[in-house]
Amino acid sequence: MSLSTSRKFDLIIYGATGFTGQLAAEYVQTHYPDLKYALAGRNKAKLEQVRKQIGASPENVPVLVADAVQDPSSLKELAASTKVIANYAGTPFIDKALPVVEACVEAGTCYTDITAELAFERTTYDRYHKTAEENKALIIHACGFDSVPSDVGAMMAAKAMKERHNCECSSIKTVVMESSGAMSGGTVATGMDIMFGPDRPGAKEVQARGKYALDPEGATGGPDTSDTVSFTCYDDVAKTQVIPFLMAPANAPVVRKTNALMGYLYGRNCSYSEVAAVPNRVVGIVAQVAFGVFGALLMFPPTRWLLLEYALPKPGQGPTKEQQEKGFFTNKVFAVGDTPEKPVTVAYIKSVNAGDPGYKATACMSIEASLCMAMERESLPMQGGVLTPASALGTTLVDRLNKSGMQLGVEPATS
Repeated sequence: MSLSTSRKFDLIIYGATGFTGQLAAEYVQTHYPDLKYALAGRNKAKLEQVRKQIGASPENVPVLVADAVQDPSSLKELAASTKVIANYAGTPFIDKALPVVEACVEAGTCYTDITAELAFERTTYDRYHKTAEENKALIIHACGFDSVPSDVGAMMAAKAMKERHNCECSSIKTVVMESSGAMSGGTVATGMDIMFGPDRPGAKEVQARGKYALDPEGATGGPDTSDTVSFTCYDDVAKTQVIPFLMAPANAPVVRKTNALMGYLYGRNCSYSEVAAVPNRVVGIVAQVAFGVFGALLMFPPTRWLLLEYALPKPGQGPTKEQQEKGFFTNKVFAVGDTPEKPVTVAYIKSVNAGDPGYKATACMSIEASLCMAMERESLPMQGGVLTPASALGTTLVDRLNKSGMQLGVEPATS
């Protein structure tokens, strides 16, 4: 079975009424108004409202009703009608998205989402990878700020190391140099589910595999025992003070999986980690203490209730339009060569005008990832399986993101 080129739609945005789903729909209508796409979800009236808000017409952008939870069979027709489903229906993804993935795999349809849930990503690989390979369905999780900048940045830095110095990497580190954004209620709810919710499929497998939780069959693991630093410290390669990065545990396993899927292009003994840069040690200590206090308050049920009730956003709520527009991020990815000279290559990923990392820029990155498969399928390095953004989409995604207005590249070599 192969992906049909005569599908009715190039793209279906599923979960289009959610916070990020609406941003994704707006992005498509603004940048690709002639694309054959549809909006899908559980509530027809809400979908029609989104369509009206983004300025699309009923004649050009249909709304399709499907419910992954109450009526999984409704997804079969949905998946069979499109080249790609971009799924934004999470909070959390683990109990809503498995039927969507299954429908896509069976139909030979490609799939993206913006999850950072390792148990979900582990489960889809274990259940569907082989069939997805056979049916030429590309299933790609983590197509937003988690984990495109990390995954693509590591790939660019490692390839530059190979091209410039003909060696593998001993280490790769993503440094979030600067960022500005805010959380949505959906992200908060997903975090609460991961920390305090019931046992989910894949959770035990993730725990058993440690830092290589997402590695594919046949992978050999590696040297990593942590995803980020424990305390504020000075990074000799990045030449800045750094603190632990909150999303490192979600991003790092994706990058390690990519390394394995690409035949250990980065090196079998290459370590990977992530940190956030701070101006100085004092700022780092204050930030880490504040985060520790926040974490302690979440662990204690009465204060957790107070935070959820009065301080943190609820599902459907998120950063304002102004926060989305003014938000930004700059990541640098430092690769150190596995030779006595220890050469360094540095990749960069800058949002520029894409917006805040977690939502507006995530909508951009996830849609561009989806369009790699909908519009440039033949250029992709892999044709099926439960993969990662970098391994499945490669430089095609880099090129599309650069054309979108973001800036991705590798710093010039220093003499």
